[in-house]
Amino acid sequence: MPRTATSARPKGGDNDHLATAALAAGLLPRREFGAHKWGVGGLVAVGGSPGMAGSVALSALAASRSGAGIVVVAVPRGLAATVTAVVPEAVFVLLPDGETSGTARRAADLIEEKLERSAALLIGPGLGQDDTASALLSAGFGFGGRRTSIGFGVANDSTTAGAEGGLFTRSHKPLVVDADALNWLAEQDQWWERLPAGQAILTPHVGEMSRLLGQTPAEVIADPVATVKAAAKRWRQTVLLKYGYSVASDGEQVIIAEEAPRSLASAGTGDVLAGMIGALLAQGLRPIDAAAVALYVGPGAARRVEARVGTLGLIASDLPYAIAEELAELERGRTTTND
Repeated sequence: MPRTATSARPKGGDNDHLATAALAAGLLPRREFGAHKWGVGGLVAVGGSPGMAGSVALSALAASRSGAGIVVVAVPRGLAATVTAVVPEAVFVLLPDGETSGTARRAADLIEEKLERSAALLIGPGLGQDDTASALLSAGFGFGGRRTSIGFGVANDSTTAGAEGGLFTRSHKPLVVDADALNWLAEQDQWWERLPAGQAILTPHVGEMSRLLGQTPAEVIADPVATVKAAAKRWRQTVLLKYGYSVASDGEQVIIAEEAPRSLASAGTGDVLAGMIGALLAQGLRPIDAAAVALYVGPGAARRVEARVGTLGLIASDLPYAIAEELAELERGRTTTND
């Protein structure tokens, strides 16, 4: 019989670490005197679709509260007002409507213009899974097609890479792949062979992880540490699995969250996490280090909110300000230690 979920923190190996305050504080970005918004780190967040504009808005708000100097939101023109109401500090790339490859390339070109000056990219929150989203992702990654094998199986020739690759890979900028972008990747043959090693951090929940691996959810959570480590090694990227005591790995090192707040079982909290990770990448952290900070700060922020509204009352939009408070506490502790 397959093993089921357990409330016990998973056990790691010799090269595995808990996401502690000391670890997070040591990795926290520092700002130098005279810093400016682009120098601190700009993040381009690509997402949003009719009915899901809030997802990318939450990511952008979390990124802004996590230290990104400037957040550029790439959304369809009709969604900009919704995002502005949540994050007035954001600037925008207004994407053209349409499902053709030509329209998708124009959208990718617009994103690339902003990415040239930015330090990191987030793709996926609320993007949708329609033909428009698929065309944009194909243009961005430089490949597209339906997979004919699952998990770590053998690919066929149904997926072809673009002659020059996609803007995501050409840019060499660190990349957070979340939500609908993960579901799109799950349909691509041997997608991990088409991404430069170490460029991306993937942030799946259990359902998305099961689709990426071609496994059942029960198989994914039977041993989450082993699952994440094996996937990260095979895919040559950092993987953060959102489940209970969330786990991240780059294939060698493993980071395990100290806490597993049940209040995070609420719509939009994954979008907040993705935005925070994107901001940390934009400020120069390696993907595994960004994951380590996020796996400490995210649960801590949830506990702060729980103290006011309880486990059942937390909503995702409560978290960005609490994230800022957690980061402030880490900064104060680091200053005190250095003094």
